[in-house]
Amino acid sequence: MITADKMSNAEYHATDAISSSDVKAVFGKSLAHWKHRAAFKPTIAMSIGTAVHDFCLEDGENTVRGGADRRGKQWSDAFAEAEAHGKLLLTAGDYDLARNVADSVMFHPAGAKMAGPDTVNEASFFAKCPMTGMDIKCRPDSYDEKSGVIFDIKTCQSSAPKDVEADIRKYNYALQVAWYMYVMQNAGYKADRFVLVFVEKTAPYAVNCCELTMEYIDWADVQMHKALADIKQANDTQVWESGYSIGINSVDIPPWLAQDAASTDDF
Repeated sequence: MITADKMSNAEYHATDAISSSDVKAVFGKSLAHWKHRAAFKPTIAMSIGTAVHDFCLEDGENTVRGGADRRGKQWSDAFAEAEAHGKLLLTAGDYDLARNVADSVMFHPAGAKMAGPDTVNEASFFAKCPMTGMDIKCRPDSYDEKSGVIFDIKTCQSSAPKDVEADIRKYNYALQVAWYMYVMQNAGYKADRFVLVFVEKTAPYAVNCCELTMEYIDWADVQMHKALADIKQANDTQVWESGYSIGINSVDIPPWLAQDAASTDDF
């Protein structure tokens, strides 16, 4: 099922279906950490990211430029008015930042394909996991139904290749890639490519568009299915393990510190 233009981001997050964030939480931490995760609450960074998407995909029609800061009644009133009309209010500085980042993405030949004639933006996809029977979901930034390409914008400090590779590992983006393809394929859609659009948050707002190799995606698919199976088992048994030892662990001196201590003893 696709619900483009019918479900807000908040409504999407309010649904009970399993998302890539859930799978990444179990993979990166534990079932116990996932069980006690905080309720979704957008941060300023997330709001800027939403504005970037809006500028790239909707020409900024859902984003409002506010004052210099978030203090006082003037901001509160403006925020309430924007929210009442389904719009996002940003400070002038954050608005300009989002605009600059989006302009850079749209200037990039690969990034500009996010706004192609056959794309749908921030649509919500739902499916039934054939392995566990659980409801699953995803919400890509942009999806080209004709070509089957999924796009997702990632703002970052550096879009240099080595830093992008580090971010992919640090934030488990490979699991997100495998997850989105899995959900959308089970929802009946063609989804066999995923383009990660990395863009820097400071000038010159450099863009780096990349795809993971099939070997990387296959590895992530295995981890994703293991996390899904763990969630299913935990839901059935109501046992949420932390993954940590229940004994007393020994902590050894780091090699570099031991070497430093040995060097000191020579004097």
